[in-house]
Amino acid sequence: MIEPRLPLSLDWEDWFQLCCPPYDQPEALDRFECRLPRATELSLVLCADLGAKATWFCLGDQARRHPALLRRIAAEGHAVGLHGLAHRRAFEMDRAEWRASVRDGKALLEDLTGQPVVGYRAPEWSLRGPAAGWWRDLPELGFRYDSSRAPLAVIGDPGWPRRPHLLTEGLWELPPPVLWSGPPRSPLWGWGLRVLPFSLVRRELEALASEDAGTPLTLHPWELDEGQPELPGAPFGHRFAHSAGLKGHGTHLRDLFAGFRLTTLEAWVAER
Repeated sequence: MIEPRLPLSLDWEDWFQLCCPPYDQPEALDRFECRLPRATELSLVLCADLGAKATWFCLGDQARRHPALLRRIAAEGHAVGLHGLAHRRAFEMDRAEWRASVRDGKALLEDLTGQPVVGYRAPEWSLRGPAAGWWRDLPELGFRYDSSRAPLAVIGDPGWPRRPHLLTEGLWELPPPVLWSGPPRSPLWGWGLRVLPFSLVRRELEALASEDAGTPLTLHPWELDEGQPELPGAPFGHRFAHSAGLKGHGTHLRDLFAGFRLTTLEAWVAER
């Protein structure tokens, strides 16, 4: 009997890499404590315990600082996607700058890992607003799927489809999972995965798996790092999203994901 399948993704960024000042400035990489190696180790152990192969959406600035860590992710059988050259919202750049950053980030990750990078996820689901149509550049840049468009208000558009779909021939959109179909809606990643009732989340994941929906689970390595510092000066929303439900989250995820076959996004797309 084939286990119910869910694609699994991780956004490979450090605990302080928010899309707001001062955390989105280049000097933040030197200003704040680096905890990515520890968080990555915890995430790799989680994947091993679950028998999971995941897609890691990686940042170019962290790949340059931790090339051996990136290579280890790939060597353990995970896929590598692009999260950006830096953790900066797409719509805060002009289109030419964004396009160059995607091109250069893809080349960097491919050079370091020796494997193709065919998936893209913009920081903070930021192919929205002025950047809502920029996905049209992705096929030409060598991508087979995008995962940057959240069907939620504020960080996306509730009118966007909740399930994977073709944006154009050869380019899939794989949106993150949300709970409920119309207001209110809750993300089934980040704080939503950590604080919503276990039984409610588990039922939704079972439904996604039973239809082989392809809707990707989304984690951040820092979510397994209970000892991370607080975020001084960050808006309440960012502080809540980072701190709510962190304690014991690794154990919680092992229980929540038990019995699912967790695969890369690339594996799901390749079968289409």
